[in-house]
Amino acid sequence: MRIDPALRALRTNPAPQRAAQSSLEDAKADWRNDSRNAAIFEDFRRYGAGVDLAECAALRRLFVEPEKSARVVSGLVSKLLPEIFAHPLGQVPFRHQYSGGMAIMQLAAAGEAAISLVMCERRANAARPQTVCFTDSERHEIALAGAGTLQIVRRAQAADDQARLSCRPLAIGEGQSLSLSGMFDTKFIEFVEDRLVILRLSRTAAAPQASLEFRLSDGKLVHRASGNKGDSQHEMMLSLLGRMGREDAAPVMAEMTREGSDHVRWQALRECLALDTARGFAALSALARDAQDPLASDAGALRAQLIGAHPQLAIWEKSLCPA
Repeated sequence: MRIDPALRALRTNPAPQRAAQSSLEDAKADWRNDSRNAAIFEDFRRYGAGVDLAECAALRRLFVEPEKSARVVSGLVSKLLPEIFAHPLGQVPFRHQYSGGMAIMQLAAAGEAAISLVMCERRANAARPQTVCFTDSERHEIALAGAGTLQIVRRAQAADDQARLSCRPLAIGEGQSLSLSGMFDTKFIEFVEDRLVILRLSRTAAAPQASLEFRLSDGKLVHRASGNKGDSQHEMMLSLLGRMGREDAAPVMAEMTREGSDHVRWQALRECLALDTARGFAALSALARDAQDPLASDAGALRAQLIGAHPQLAIWEKSLCPA
């Protein structure tokens, strides 16, 4: 296997890598500490703490005055790019990802808010999305470069499992901005001429509602997910324990069905049923019997479904009753 000389050198002496990373971090700090950006980042800190954007004049101007947003981003580019060229093996000092023709780089985060650069590429034969997701957040965006067509999707007030969706095309180009209220307004990119670069300000609600994903063709709900990051982390941990077959975790999962977020409780119940049927079915029956529990209806339906498929569960449950 061929190993580039530059990589081979780093294996024997990591000091250059540390120096490269320090240079990139210094460039980031210089940009953040630029006196021209001080008011923006102070407003951003306040916005992340819950202050309305209308009260954050310097931050708000980024998304209504194109020359302001262009200056801030070009200032970052002018400081960071020379260091990247000088240290090509250094790591870009911002959280970033690329997938399916879209790149996102988070420039700053405070509380529940984030400022990000988003770049979308033109993709030949890209399929129109089949679903659209609404999250409990607000977003403000301004196009910095390129052009494309968006579809603004609005959801009328309706039952959570069925939505009335309406779509409106919007041509967007350099200097144009838009704002979206997540639970009832969202968008998807329909077409990009070459590439489209957007500066985005987003903020998740302090106590977010569940995210809802609907099918565009008929407005049918296809997925519901907790809007709380902590809940999502717990759900992933429960799923991991389930995939690992950790039967010793079943008692804890049964306890978790009794209190906390409904999303986490339901995930704990599902994993408990898979790991320890007896313990999981007992927890399921307890939920179904509690008429005050918001999960009672779903638990009752699942219990009936399981008994229909496995009648022995009803016999086993009766054997536990003192009567």
